[in-house]
Amino acid sequence: MVTIFGINTCFDCLRCKQMCQALEIEYDYLDLSDGDSAQIFRNLFPEEGQVPQVLWQGEHIGGYSELKSKIDEYIINLDMEK
Repeated sequence: MVTIFGINTCFDCLRCKQMCQALEIEYDYLDLSDGDSAQIFRNLFPEEGQVPQVLWQGEHIGGYSELKSKIDEYIINLDMEK
């Protein structure tokens, strides 16, 4: 499960969503224009001023490039299990 914190005008935020959709990876997208999501973001990432910020199975991994790396690992592991 992936949780993406972002805003709809952020290119990398949209790429995170599209990557999860294309690979059918379950994800939640929390738009920071929503007050509740913004508060959760500030509580979880008080030092972060950038989006996207991504949780992979509850663990903070970073932004778009870190998500891409995790997904690459995930795909390799799936292939090895076959």
